[in-house]
Parts: sequence; C-alpha cells; structure tokens
Amino acid sequence: MDTPVAVAGPSVWQGATLKERDWLVPVHPLLPGGATGDAPPGQGGADPAARAAQCLNRGPGLAVVRGLGLDTLTDDECVVVCRRFMAPLGDVRPVNPDHPGDHLVTDAAAAPAPPARVHHPGEDLALHTDRAKFPGPPRLLGMLCIRPARHGGESVLVSGHAVHNALLRSRPDVLPDLYQDFHFGRGPDFEHIYPVFRRSAGRLHVQYNRYWITRGHQEHGIPLSTAQVAALDAFDEVLADPRMALRVRLRRGDLLLVNNMAILHGRTSFADPPPPHAGRCLVRVWAD
Repeated sequence: MDTPVAVAGPSVWQGATLKERDWLVPVHPLLPGGATGDAPPGQGGADPAARAAQCLNRGPGLAVVRGLGLDTLTDDECVVVCRRFMAPLGDVRPVNPDHPGDHLVTDAAAAPAPPARVHHPGEDLALHTDRAKFPGPPRLLGMLCIRPARHGGESVLVSGHAVHNALLRSRPDVLPDLYQDFHFGRGPDFEHIYPVFRRSAGRLHVQYNRYWITRGHQEHGIPLSTAQVAALDAFDEVLADPRMALRVRLRRGDLLLVNNMAILHGRTSFADPPPPHAGRCLVRVWAD
C-alpha cells in the first residue's frame, strides 16, 4: 500500500477560495474597455487549448472554456466541436458504434449498457469520477453545454486531492482502507477494480463513485467490511462540506474540462421547459 502523504500544489483547493481566473478560459479575452478580441501571443492566453492544458496539468485540474461558437450548429455538430477542441489535450476516445448517442447527455437520453442508475432532473447528481468501459477510467472529461437547463443544473466540482488532505488531517485511520481495492460495478467491460486513492509516477490518482462501489460489491457477492463503509462514509462527510465545492452554471458554448483522476464532478437538480421546447443538453467526451 502507498504511504499516505499530503498533496501539495494548485490541485489542492476549496471552492470557497478558488479564483475564477484560475479556471476560466475565455475564447475571446476581454480587451481594454470591455471589448473582446484575440489577445496578442503570450498575453491573456491567445490559444485557449494551451491555456486549458495549463489549468488541467499545472493548475486546479479543471477549466471552463467560455465562448465556443455553436450558433447554427446541430447537436451532432456540437459533438464534433467538442472532440476537435479536446484532440490536442489527449487521445480522444472513439464513438461507441453501439451507443453513438452516449455523447449527448440529456434527461431523455437512453441509458448505456450495462444499465446505469437513472438520474432524474429533480435530484442532485452525486459527486463522482467517471468509470467508462474498457480500458477503464478516462484521464480527461469534457462537457460542452449546448443548452443549459431553465433552472438549476449547476456543475459541482471538488478537488479529490483536497479531500485526501482533509482526511489525512482529521481521519487518518480510514486512509489505509481507501488505498485498498474496491469493485466499481460488474458486467461486460466493467470489471473495474481499483482503490479510491493510489499513487502513480509521483501523482495521487483519485477514483470515486459511492453508488457503483456499493453496487459492485453487491453484484460480486463481496460485502463491504465495517471498516470500508466507515472509510467511504468519512469520504462522503468531507464531500458534504459546502466549503469544498466549486459551483459553476455553464452557459451555451461553455466547455467544462476536468482531470478525471483528481477532480470529482456532479450537478444540482434542474428543471427544463415543457415540450416541445428543447431541454438541457451537454456533449460528453472522454480522452486519455
């Protein structure tokens, strides 16, 4: 087992203290007087992809690229925009031919196989990292907002490194169990077994999804031990601290990028307009 040691650096943050300039990447930076335009090279981050990469790799582990032009584009064309933007950041995972609609996240979207938990718009989506099928959890998650919800639907983000450090200070007794393997679900291409915390190449990796851990152990017939439940409960208690979370309401054309090995994401409940009006829709793309 890795020896728990505190994580240092900009990836350790609390939403209450994180500054917008640390994660917001405007496509058209503000110029003097409030106008917008292309910034000179080296000033204001003229290359949004390069600035986003800096936020992901040497900053808080997340970025919101604001102002991608989506006017006149269909939803499927927005998927292409998202994939093209993310291509310089990592190896974009291919579209699943069996479930090509998986890239578009709406309340009405069909659940991918194996059946996942249904998240209704009237309830919060719990903080988690993404699992994905083979070869396992992606390094990067991109969520491009095509249409925001009429009300609610804020993205909620928490630093997994900050959670680790908080547990190291207040509940070091639970960390050994969180450095041990858990079952994250079961099924074709879903035999994922890994710890919540692990170190690789000197970096702390975080993987967490309480629902799938609980379900995975049930489906394998391997009950969680009392110590494991206590460790997961302690993790959830830190997540519930309102100081930990950054909340962002994505606008049309906003691309949320997340280091899936360090940042947990979720969303608040939301309400959409009644049919025939189009509801909330985001593009989801994974990259390694």
